[in-house]
Amino acid sequence: MTPPVRRAWVVPACMFAFLLVWTWIGRGLVSSNDGSHVALGRALVLRRETTIDPDIALTLWVDRAVRDGHHYSDRPPGTAFAALPALWLGAQLDPTLRDRAIESGALVITPAADPYANTYVVRAKQHGRAPALVQFQGTALLVRLQSALMGLLGLVCLERWLRLEGFAKGPRIAAVGTIALGTLWGPYSTVLFSHVTSGALWCAMLLACAAAKVRGRVAWWLAGCCGAWAVASDYLLAVPIAIHLLSLVPRRGWLHIFVGAAPMVIATAAYHHAAFGSVWSVGYDHHATFEFARSRVDTFGGDPLAGLWTLLGLGDDAGLLAQSPIVYVGALGLAVARRWREAVALLPWLLLLALHRTPEGGATMDHRYLVPALPVIGLGFALAWQRWVVAGPSLRRPVALAWIVLAALSAIIVWVRFFAWRDG
Repeated sequence: MTPPVRRAWVVPACMFAFLLVWTWIGRGLVSSNDGSHVALGRALVLRRETTIDPDIALTLWVDRAVRDGHHYSDRPPGTAFAALPALWLGAQLDPTLRDRAIESGALVITPAADPYANTYVVRAKQHGRAPALVQFQGTALLVRLQSALMGLLGLVCLERWLRLEGFAKGPRIAAVGTIALGTLWGPYSTVLFSHVTSGALWCAMLLACAAAKVRGRVAWWLAGCCGAWAVASDYLLAVPIAIHLLSLVPRRGWLHIFVGAAPMVIATAAYHHAAFGSVWSVGYDHHATFEFARSRVDTFGGDPLAGLWTLLGLGDDAGLLAQSPIVYVGALGLAVARRWREAVALLPWLLLLALHRTPEGGATMDHRYLVPALPVIGLGFALAWQRWVVAGPSLRRPVALAWIVLAALSAIIVWVRFFAWRDG
């Protein structure tokens, strides 16, 4: 009898394909959001300062803070911290690609999506001189690669975490493939927003916590570092991450968690102090565009029922039910398997998001604020596939077929809507 052929290359090949496709699909800068991250990263790595005055145009004069006559990014700094190597390398490529574009009369790399480029030109004329986008081609290329790498990191950490949880290859592939193709994880792995970066780091923290059973204190150090970095990328994640750590870390591990978290906590506090005068003062406190952002009461003063309907239902045609209904299968998998330790941590965070003044994400009109939690939902996908496909032979084919159809429908909706927003 011929032994089964082990195709160990299949999963790595698929992961590499995601990296290539996401990088290729990317268009560089797409909004004031990623423009603000890029401006902050360039300030830190190129000029060793926190003010973004020379690159303020990249924010489209929207996602910015003002203090003592200088401009700063309003974004949490963690995403820019992660992108520093890419932004440094991109800056080294910028002059060469600019010269080639000038010589040939055509762009070598598209630096930005058309709506962003058009807005950039108009507002540069309104506010004064700004660097031409042709000067940021190398930066745009490395930003695309950085975004795709963070998306890939999240998928790799999810697959490794599920392996440590004891799942076979089938449930792992189903979970990773569904997250990558049928949710907003894929679209937001093409742009330098905070959501995928913070989600990947959150998943890396969960992986490290699972690995700590055999790896000991080094794994706890990594868990602390990744958890702190995720919060530095998205402040609101302090709530679910703290709950997860409280439920996962034994007493003997907490000192190591604090040791691992310390470098990122210190770096973030130092940034806040240098930019905004206090370790407790953040960019939103000095927002130059949206007055409500300066107050936590105003920022989280929305209607929670309307917010939940927007995030989870059909409100503003933005929620999970409207765009990515396959996510409900993952949520159901967590509930049926009674994985309350992972699921309950999401509830207070979800309530805070529902109270946000813009639960639809502003101009994006989607549920992007939920993206960081998708790896946790990935655990639910693996549980659902194991229960209803692997362990249910009588239902295997109809459930698998229904899963594929629902995932394909979700993939079409999220990608079409994302392209319409990015390129429209």
